[in-house]
Amino acid sequence: MGNANGDIAQRALADQRAGQATTALLLLTSCLLPLGLLLPALRTTQFGLWSGEHSILGFGWALLKDGELLLAGIVLGFSVVFPGFKLIWMWRLQFSRTPNAGGGDLRFLEMLGKWSMADVLVLALVIFGVRDNLVFAASTLPGVYLFAAATMLAMLASGRIVSQLGARREAAAITSP
Repeated sequence: MGNANGDIAQRALADQRAGQATTALLLLTSCLLPLGLLLPALRTTQFGLWSGEHSILGFGWALLKDGELLLAGIVLGFSVVFPGFKLIWMWRLQFSRTPNAGGGDLRFLEMLGKWSMADVLVLALVIFGVRDNLVFAASTLPGVYLFAAATMLAMLASGRIVSQLGARREAAAITSP
């Protein structure tokens, strides 16, 4: 029995039955996130005459070009860098074959999870800030929904990885003297 637990503790999460569903979630998230960042997410209209469509990445880039460094940093940091880093970290954990006895990887993923909806919140605040008024109107486009779906799927995958890493740590603890 202890040997079976040791085998589980040495295998990557992706190699375990429960990990295959998590790998599928990560793959779907990896497809949706770039689409959510690059496809039009916001349609703006000025004075009811001029309109334009903006992607999340394009919106952050435009803020950067306009010298709005703080706002650009917030939008790009929470909507591009943070979700991308979290996704890379989850892929790393999914295919890691070495158990983390100290649990540092698990604690770091849990810390990232606490900020998971910050990216969607930043986007919602931007849309709310420019929504309908006499001069300027904004409406959402598919990029927002793809981005939100990627965020939700990443949260689900993260929860599964945390659960699987916890089980792997327990299995490693059972086989250790």
